[in-house]
Amino acid sequence: MSYSTLDEKMRALINAIERSSEFDLNALGQLSGLGEEAPLLYRNYVAGKSLVAQASINYFRLGLHNTLIVIRAEHSLMGPLARTLEMLLSTPGFYMHSLGTPLGQNLFITRHIIPQGVFERYMAIFDELTSRGIIKGYDVSRTPSPVETYSLDPAVFNYATGGWKLGTYTFRVKRELRTATTDPVPFDEVDLKIVSMLRKAATTTPQAMANATGLSVDEVLFHLREHVLGGGDPDKSMVSKYHVHFMEPGLFAPDTMMLNVFAKTEDQDELVKELISIPYLFFAAKGDIVHALFYGPLQGLYAIWNELETVGERQKVKDLSGYVSPWYDFNVLGSLRSPVSLDRDFKNGNWIFQPEEIVDFIVNSVRAQSQRSRLRCEREIRHRA
Repeated sequence: MSYSTLDEKMRALINAIERSSEFDLNALGQLSGLGEEAPLLYRNYVAGKSLVAQASINYFRLGLHNTLIVIRAEHSLMGPLARTLEMLLSTPGFYMHSLGTPLGQNLFITRHIIPQGVFERYMAIFDELTSRGIIKGYDVSRTPSPVETYSLDPAVFNYATGGWKLGTYTFRVKRELRTATTDPVPFDEVDLKIVSMLRKAATTTPQAMANATGLSVDEVLFHLREHVLGGGDPDKSMVSKYHVHFMEPGLFAPDTMMLNVFAKTEDQDELVKELISIPYLFFAAKGDIVHALFYGPLQGLYAIWNELETVGERQKVKDLSGYVSPWYDFNVLGSLRSPVSLDRDFKNGNWIFQPEEIVDFIVNSVRAQSQRSRLRCEREIRHRA
């Protein structure tokens, strides 16, 4: 198979990555038809551009629910709440996966990976925060199937420069909408450590996994192939697919913005099929509503939104809303702090969960920070007087 342009080669490489059952740079050559050029392309135009191949995890296999929680807050508490929630990204037992604040909105868009057995008690945390006046309220949408993630497509992202291509906002791509079973499988802390490392970087070596787990390479490979990857059976694998994603969007594409889109429609499958054809899409999730996240250049947000409105009209969407966030709301530091390290939350065969401590921490942290902010403002006023 012959490819004449870099875009054609990168699309072939990406397609091979997304179809891989086990990530192997050398095996990508045969799967993509690029031969020995595949590893070189990956090193030069993926790793070399602050991008990385990551594993998308089928959390249902682990008895976890991927849940969207939109938190509404008073304007005066947005700062203290933001700093508190950022600290909770590194707190065992609070299963927040991502955190973002749309521009000009007094709300937080968060995703949580919640153990099935504690779901109702987990929601009670937000009920208690509402009753104590820390938040105004919240909306929840549970995702009943694995989230569909996709790579940055060469139609809109320039892998040679690591920046966005401008003027490509109406372009469409062919993407596969996969279905995956949600049956749980047995696992232990070693499996969770391996899954966590693959989610950060699919290129993580067995030796690195052995160093992190204290096992031998052979033992790690057994856990990887027989447990994490389900012995080659996609209906048992904890990895739903691999994709190419930003490590740090601002390093090579500083104009990167994110567009969170929420839609209510009677036919979610048909809507998602259209959304995934838009090459700026990173993920789409079905639930009580459809939630989709798009990356794109600041200059193109209006045009991308126009395309989404066209899709909404064609699909007879009842309610379509979008929120813009700068890339640094979901930057690499947040990714490293988030519960990609699933093993830290799982001890002695159980998921850690202490809701009373979480509520007390949030309440005390927000109130203390609010008090410090008021005192600082009072000092500034007296100084100016």
